[in-house]
Amino acid sequence: CLATLVIMLVGDTYTLINYVSFINYLCYGVTIIGLIVLRWRKPKIFRPIKVNLLIPITYLAFWAFLLIFSLYSEPIVCGVGLVIILTGVPVFFLGVYWRNKPKCVNRLIESITCWGQKLCFVVYPQGGVAEEQ
Repeated sequence: CLATLVIMLVGDTYTLINYVSFINYLCYGVTIIGLIVLRWRKPKIFRPIKVNLLIPITYLAFWAFLLIFSLYSEPIVCGVGLVIILTGVPVFFLGVYWRNKPKCVNRLIESITCWGQKLCFVVYPQGGVAEEQ
């Protein structure tokens, strides 16, 4: 949310579109790389749709060209896009990777989640303290 607020302060729609498109292209490419790695490491798992590997490899070639061209033509916008992505790393480590959190941290996370659900009118069924109250 803080990164979004900072981006909104920029005010230039063209720059905002460039931030988002760079982040999207980067995520799409990483997804395709993951698809190729899974096809290579686990060829026997069930896949509802299976395509020839030439299609994702061709996509990656075009993706690399577009990403390199973006980095060359607008390095600052791409750098800001990378910084925006990297703001999620501490959230991952605090929320997912850190398993043995103190109870006060878990209570804080639960209260923030409950507050966000009330703010956005979202109800997600889950067991625990919220249902008992």
